[in-house]
Amino acid sequence: MDIKRIIKKSGYTSILTSIILAILGAIMFLYSETTLKIMAYAIGIFLILTGIVKIITYGIQKGSQDLFNYEIVYGILSIVFGVVILINTETLQGLLGIIIGIWIVYSSLMRFALALKLKNFEIKSWFSTLIIAILMLLCGIYIIFMPDIIIATLGAILLIYAIMDIIEGIVFIIKANKIDE
Repeated sequence: MDIKRIIKKSGYTSILTSIILAILGAIMFLYSETTLKIMAYAIGIFLILTGIVKIITYGIQKGSQDLFNYEIVYGILSIVFGVVILINTETLQGLLGIIIGIWIVYSSLMRFALALKLKNFEIKSWFSTLIIAILMLLCGIYIIFMPDIIIATLGAILLIYAIMDIIEGIVFIIKANKIDE
């Protein structure tokens, strides 16, 4: 097992993900109202189309006598949620904040676990990874408990998170290059 190669690959993947997140954060910050409307329409239309497909699937499979086929229920629920999102973009803003907050908390907890593993391998960057994981955790918790913050603030927080993650990824790769096998 080439630990140095695995660690560097993890660092590069983290940086790439963070760059994508930084772009998304910048777009959300600069064009908040437009971003929210576009996301609401895209998600709403996707849910409505998914619901239509589920209902059609139910109609096609109706003769199969499958007692556990709930495609029609899933289809109707999907259509209802799609229409609600199209009509009420504030609902999407709250849900988006909670979902992104949970994702950031999850990501920070994964970094926390990585920091502990790095400490076990006696890699000196474990402490900086731990500090960034804690900062990421705080950002994620803030977003979860304040889901109705304006989309621009959410974009700024995503941008800050991504920048911290990119810095951590670069430090991580530099430290990985110093590992002797």
